[in-house]
Amino acid sequence: MVTMVQSFDEVSKGRSVWIDAGIYLIFFLSGAAALIYEISWARQIGLLFGHTVHAASVVLASYFFGMAVGYLLGARWSTRLSPMLGYAIAETVVAVWAIIVPCLLAWSEASFIAAWMTNSSHFVQTLSRVVFCFVLLLPGTVALGVTLPMVAMVCSNHGKGQLSDPRNTRRVTRAYAINTTGALVGVLLATFYLLLHMGVTTSSYLAAGLSIFCSGIALLLHRLSPQEADEIAGQAKTSSQPHESESDGNRVPLPFWILVMIAGLSGFVTLGLQVLYTRMFSLVFHNSTYTFGIVIAVFLAALALGAALVGELMKKIAASHLIRWVTGASSLSIVVSTTLFVALTQLEYFSAGESFSSYLIGACGLVSLIVGPPILMLGMLLPLVWKLMGGKAGNVVGSLTAVNTLAAAGGAMIASFVMLPAIGLWESFVVMAGMVGVCSLYLSARSSRHWRRLVMSILFLVGSAAAINVPREVEEAQAESQGERIVQRWNSPYGWIDAVQLDDSEIFKIRQNLHYRFGRTGDNRREFRQAHIPLMLHPDPKEVLFMGLGTGLTAGGSIPHEGIQQIDVVELIPEVVEACRLLAQHNFNVIDHPRVKVFIDDCRHYLLGTDRQYDVIVSDLFVPWESESGYLYTTEHYQVARQRLKPGGHFCQWLPLFQLGEEEFEAIANSFASVFPHVTIWWAELHSSKPVIALVGMDTTLHISGEQLSQRLSSLWKSIGSTDVVMGDVKQFWELYQGDWRLRPDARLNSDEYPWVEFMTPVSNRQRRLLFPRVLLDYRDRVLRQLPREQAILVNGLK
Repeated sequence: MVTMVQSFDEVSKGRSVWIDAGIYLIFFLSGAAALIYEISWARQIGLLFGHTVHAASVVLASYFFGMAVGYLLGARWSTRLSPMLGYAIAETVVAVWAIIVPCLLAWSEASFIAAWMTNSSHFVQTLSRVVFCFVLLLPGTVALGVTLPMVAMVCSNHGKGQLSDPRNTRRVTRAYAINTTGALVGVLLATFYLLLHMGVTTSSYLAAGLSIFCSGIALLLHRLSPQEADEIAGQAKTSSQPHESESDGNRVPLPFWILVMIAGLSGFVTLGLQVLYTRMFSLVFHNSTYTFGIVIAVFLAALALGAALVGELMKKIAASHLIRWVTGASSLSIVVSTTLFVALTQLEYFSAGESFSSYLIGACGLVSLIVGPPILMLGMLLPLVWKLMGGKAGNVVGSLTAVNTLAAAGGAMIASFVMLPAIGLWESFVVMAGMVGVCSLYLSARSSRHWRRLVMSILFLVGSAAAINVPREVEEAQAESQGERIVQRWNSPYGWIDAVQLDDSEIFKIRQNLHYRFGRTGDNRREFRQAHIPLMLHPDPKEVLFMGLGTGLTAGGSIPHEGIQQIDVVELIPEVVEACRLLAQHNFNVIDHPRVKVFIDDCRHYLLGTDRQYDVIVSDLFVPWESESGYLYTTEHYQVARQRLKPGGHFCQWLPLFQLGEEEFEAIANSFASVFPHVTIWWAELHSSKPVIALVGMDTTLHISGEQLSQRLSSLWKSIGSTDVVMGDVKQFWELYQGDWRLRPDARLNSDEYPWVEFMTPVSNRQRRLLFPRVLLDYRDRVLRQLPREQAILVNGLK
């Protein structure tokens, strides 16, 4: 008889191992799929709404709201049907919806839908976007949210599924950590492989395949019997092990409302810190998709490690004691992390090694060192609250995680739109740390060790003072060494926007996040040239659009062209417009000029929403590796721009060759040529450290009257009061014409689906393959000098 019982125990244990493995496997894959969905959907929706901070916030809020609803529904349903069956249904729903989403987005581009979401009323526009995005994402995100309570119930097969049993808590926490690890893998896969090689939309289809696979495995587990799959994993241990209980000591139960508050606080602070840390690292990184992906990946890794670690710690330390230490340590580590960041970087651009891979490894190490400790400890809070709350696993995990998720969305938006603009970056870190610190002080007040509160308060005050003052001192020293003075700073949702003056001069520059410059005054001829060249190529421009404002020098360069009746300018960042106004004496007062109208919008979104047509559209220099601007070099963008040209109109795309490699330049040029039948290339600046070139697209061959061009140039220089010696007369102007670009056979095109330029330019940057200056001269001799010169014809010109 004893032998038969032992044999049954061995069989049960073997089956338990395989069932556990199946549960953890599908929850790992589910986490990976969820993050691939989020990244893919955010990009797809961003193309419709525009890549603005507000649009991104709408997508984030919609995604998190749907997840929260799913957690609540999962909490309700987890005790009413077999959790494995419920999990399988949820994964099937999200897979089906992932296939439908791209179709709905394509349908939404219809003119009547686009007009509804680009209403002239900001309130109507925002409301319509919120409603559309919530409806679009709700089915898929709700289904994703349902999976967590279902798995929590499956993992809680001791003590009737109560989290008061520490074995259940450890298994649920382990599953949560594995799911978060899957999310980490999903971010890395999407960032470093899927988006580039499989495509943005196709990546969501791959995630749908993972969801279907998870659904199939869940159904196989369910078929063991409706209840066996949920119970057998614990039978062997139940039969051979005594019931465990937490050694609490003198534990005083925490009130229900306190536990709910801590669940919300952990989500609010964690996502708020994600916004703040991303902003902080933008001060030293080049802000490519890769570096953003690294920050998110480290966040997820720390959260997963924190969840896994707390499951082990709860074996030895009571959750009620552990939560006091975790809140206190996380509060202090937040303020310390900012001081450590400044000490290590000195607010200079980060550099590590000579290759792209070494740069990524170094960046990952820096982010891990700064972000890892505070986020790891914050990652412990939610599992601790689950444990302290007790009750049915599915109900507790679903309900508290819903609170955590809704608060997380609120934390991200408040950090972006309230804290950063109102109090600044470093102060926002202190506020976030203070919120966790107050929670720790409250929890410590429930113990008899009053010295702990005093020590923590002193350490927090010292750390906060350092977190605020050290960065300011370093920045002031940096400005003094460079001979600069900040005239005015704006804390915008897009980062710091500074108007800076060079000491003892009338030279100003506008910069973002300390290093990236929108341009500078002084020798403004090249910036003005970026307006003069495309305008001179059109015989009689009346209505002109400039995409991108910067210092206002390029758009302002159009004002002396007296024949122009309307000048429209689109700028993404409102604070740049205000900074540009300070440079009025240098940019022809472009902001307040009666012929100029400035639109605060995403350039692509503006083109989609307007029905106005222009004689000339000028696209300024945009950083090609940033997701906020990289899509402005795609075939789809050029197709939209072409539709906004009048008959005979020109589209001019200025390219920063100092930020492009040979392959990226050709990808943009070929994408451009796939849309415009006739493409010519013109130089604005060749012999400098920052060479700039233009692609000018037209529907017909460009015929330029030499006599008219001469008259217009003379009138222009007279109006300005000085002559640009690079294009002072017809001969000099014509020398700027490099040749014609024709679409290459089997050319690689840069598209919304395959944003090749955005992902490859950071590699060329770190591998030192950008087109300046020696590399450019070689490329000019090999390629550009060999181009035909047939698409632009000078009539009655040179003699």
